[in-house]
Amino acid sequence: MRNQRLGRGKGLILGAAAIMAALLFWGAPPTWAQTADPAAPAYRSFFPRPMPRGKLPVTLVPHPRARSKVVMVSFGVPFPPGCVSDPNMIALLDNTGQEVPIKVTVLSRWLPPVPGAPCIRAALIQYQDFMAISRPRTYFVRWGSSRQQTWKENWPMKRAWIPSTDRAYPPLVIKDPTVWALFPPSWLGQSLIKSRLAPAGTAPSFQWLLRAHAGYYMQAANKPILSKRMQAKKDRLKLWGVDYLRKFEPWLFDRSTTIFLLYFLTGHLEPYRTALRDVQYYASQVQDNGNFALLPQGRAPNVLYGNQEALTIAWFLTGLPRFKETSDKVVKLLDAWDPTYSPKRSFWTERHLAYHMMIATAAYEMNGDPALLARARKAFTIAYNLQNNPPPGAPADGCFVHKAKQHSAPIKGWVCSPWMSALLVDAALRYYLVSADPRFPKMVGMLADYLVKTACYKFQPRGAKNKLVVPHYLATTQTKMPIAFFTDIQHTLDTSKILALAMYFDRKQGKSHPEYLALYQELIKGAKGSMPKKSRVPGRITPYVLAPARKFSWLFRTTADMPWIMQQR
Repeated sequence: MRNQRLGRGKGLILGAAAIMAALLFWGAPPTWAQTADPAAPAYRSFFPRPMPRGKLPVTLVPHPRARSKVVMVSFGVPFPPGCVSDPNMIALLDNTGQEVPIKVTVLSRWLPPVPGAPCIRAALIQYQDFMAISRPRTYFVRWGSSRQQTWKENWPMKRAWIPSTDRAYPPLVIKDPTVWALFPPSWLGQSLIKSRLAPAGTAPSFQWLLRAHAGYYMQAANKPILSKRMQAKKDRLKLWGVDYLRKFEPWLFDRSTTIFLLYFLTGHLEPYRTALRDVQYYASQVQDNGNFALLPQGRAPNVLYGNQEALTIAWFLTGLPRFKETSDKVVKLLDAWDPTYSPKRSFWTERHLAYHMMIATAAYEMNGDPALLARARKAFTIAYNLQNNPPPGAPADGCFVHKAKQHSAPIKGWVCSPWMSALLVDAALRYYLVSADPRFPKMVGMLADYLVKTACYKFQPRGAKNKLVVPHYLATTQTKMPIAFFTDIQHTLDTSKILALAMYFDRKQGKSHPEYLALYQELIKGAKGSMPKKSRVPGRITPYVLAPARKFSWLFRTTADMPWIMQQR
C-alpha cells in the first residue's frame, strides 16, 4: 500500500509539473484557453469517464518465425485520457497473474484542454519472452498501482521486428513484429486513436456499413471478393486489383488509416497486420521534403498525400522510430501549400485545407509541439471565416465558399464542395478533440444548413421506382449546377457524416432540426443502395470491387465513427 500511495503521489507531482511546463511555454493564460470550451457537454461526451485504475486484456499473437524462440516483444498501448500519468504505474501481468519484467516508455501525452490531461496517451511496453508455441495468449496491462518488475536493459528496436515474407509488399522494406498485440475493440473505440468508435456488433443498424468496409478492404488488400465469372478471368487482378506499390492514386485520402479502422472496429489480426505493413510502405515512399515518391517525377509536394494520421496511429501502436522520422518529413508539407484563402489565388480547395489541418493536428498529437496546434487552429479559422465572413461578392451559404475556377471547374462564380467539406469536417473533428474549440459545432451546423437548403437534389434514375436525394459535386445558391447523378451518388455516405454530427450537437444542446434527420435518412438510403446486396441465391458470391481505388478511403475513413455518433443521446 505504501508503494501504491507513493506511486500515486509521484503521478500527481508529474501531472502538476506538466501543467506548469505548459503554462511557462505557452504563457498565461495558455493559448488553448483563449479558444476552448472543455466543459461543453457535447465535447466531454466524446471522452469516456476517467479510469485511474484498471486491467486491459491484450491478446499476443506470436509471429510464426518467433516460435520456439526467446524474442523481444514490443507494442504500444493507447489510453483514453484520465487513466495514468506516471509510466511507473503501468505493469504487465502474464496469464498466471504474475508481473512480467517490462520497460515502459511514454510515446505521447494527452494535453490540456482535454479532460483529465496531462496524462499518458500511448505507452510502449517492451519485454523478453519465450514463444513456445504459435497459439495466441492473453496477458493484462494493469495501471493504477506501482510496477514491481522493471526490465532495465535497453534493446535496439530492430530486435522486435523481423522482415516480412508477405509478397504484397517489398520484403526488405516491410517488417512484422515478433508478436502482434491485439486490444478489444471496446478499448480501441474509447481510446480516440481515430475519433470515438462503436465496436462491431454494438450498432445493428449499421451492420451494412461494417460489412461493406470489410468487403472492400479485401480489394484494397488485393484479395478482391469476386463472382465466379470474375474469378475465372486470367487478368482478374489487373481488372479489379489495386496497384498500390506503383501508383499514387490508391493512397489518396489515406488508405492505411482506413485499414487500421477495420481493426479498431473488429479487433481482428488480419486488417491490423495489413495496416502495419501498408503504413510502412507509405513511409518508405516519403521523400526528405515530404513529397510522395509515387507521384509523377517533377510534381510539386502535395499535402493530399501527407498521410500523417496513419503515421500517428502507427506510432501510438508500435513506437517504431521510422514513423516519427517520416512524420518530420510530412510536416514539411505544411510549408508547401499556403492555406490562406484569396479570390485571386489560382487554385484552392476544401480538401487541401482539410489535409493541411490534419497534418498539423495529427503531428501535434504525436509530439506535443504547440506550434503545430497553432497551425491547425489557423487552418480551422480560415475555414470558419469563409462560412461567417465570405469574400466580397460571395454568397453567404454557410459553406467554405471559393471561386469555381480555383476548383478547376468549368463554370463561373462561387462554389463549395459538399464531399470535400466532409473531408474538412473529419480533420476539424480531430482538431476539436484536442482543442475543445467551441466554433466547431457552429461550423458543422452551418454546413448542415447548407446541405439542406442548397447542396442536394432529387433524381430518378432510369428504371428506378423512386427519386433519390444526392449531393452536388459542387453547389452554390449563385449558380445552377449541372446534374451528374452517377458521380454524385458516390458521396451520399461521406456527406451524411456532416448531418450526423450536426444532430449530435443538437441533441447535446436540447435542440432539434427535423430537416437534418430527413436529409440524413435520404442520403443513407442512397448510400445503402450503392453498396453490394447479399445474394439470396445459395452459393452465389457477392463481389466487392471499387473504382477508383481512392473511393475506399473517402467512403470509410471519414464515416467509421458515425455509428457511435448516431447512438448518442
